[in-house]
Amino acid sequence: MGFHKVGGWAGAFTDYRFTPRSALQFEISFIQKGSRQTPTVKNNGMLYVNNQNILEIPVLYRWYGIKNMSIEVGTQVGYLVSTIERNNNGEILGAIPHRKVEWSGAAGLSYYFWKGKIEVNMRYSNSIMPVKTEQWWMNHVFAFSVRYWFKTTLDRDKIEATKKKSQIEIKIE
Repeated sequence: MGFHKVGGWAGAFTDYRFTPRSALQFEISFIQKGSRQTPTVKNNGMLYVNNQNILEIPVLYRWYGIKNMSIEVGTQVGYLVSTIERNNNGEILGAIPHRKVEWSGAAGLSYYFWKGKIEVNMRYSNSIMPVKTEQWWMNHVFAFSVRYWFKTTLDRDKIEATKKKSQIEIKIE
């Protein structure tokens, strides 16, 4: 069907910094996936809508090697909360069922503003296993988000380094 459906994406995340330039990011998010075919002359006026509500847990490696940017790559597991399929006649009853668990690969790019506190992220994810039980149906998703970092592990490391620099050790013998 292609990229013809818009859905919501919301969640929370945290990261663990290995070095100032690399981190492992953990997320939990709610995302709406699916597809939509609008009626046209080419498809004989056929409407088709597939809505999937998924609770997703991505685990991503992030590399911060470019100023104000990061690159991410990883995997994610999603749990199907609900789904509905409909056409011109309404809800399709007896449609081929969706799998309850989805496994995807993901890659993305982020840009940071306002001292690294605001992040604009673009991510592409693709199912590794088919989403439907009896068809080779895959989710291909382009997701865009704006995020706010309350406090990063890099901030913590900078604070600790500043504390160490400001401490003066005096020994009297």
